[in-house]
Amino acid sequence: MHISYIISNVLFVAFIVALVVAIIFFEIGLRAYRNENERKSKDSNSLGFRWLIYAGVLFVLSVILSLSKF
Repeated sequence: MHISYIISNVLFVAFIVALVVAIIFFEIGLRAYRNENERKSKDSNSLGFRWLIYAGVLFVLSVILSLSKF
C-alpha cells in the first residue's frame, strides 16, 4: 500500500468533515435569516463559504495524491 493512498484517504475524510461543518454554518445562517437576525446570518454564511473553500482544497489535494504513485 502506497503512502499516497493513506494520505489521500485521510484528506478525503477531512474533506467530508469540512463539508459537514460548512453545511452546519449554512443551516445556522438560514435559521438566523428566518428570524431576521441579519448580522448573525451574514457571519454564519461567511464562515460557511470559508469552510466550503477549505473542503474544496482538501478534495483537490486528495484527488491529486490519489493519482500520484509514491
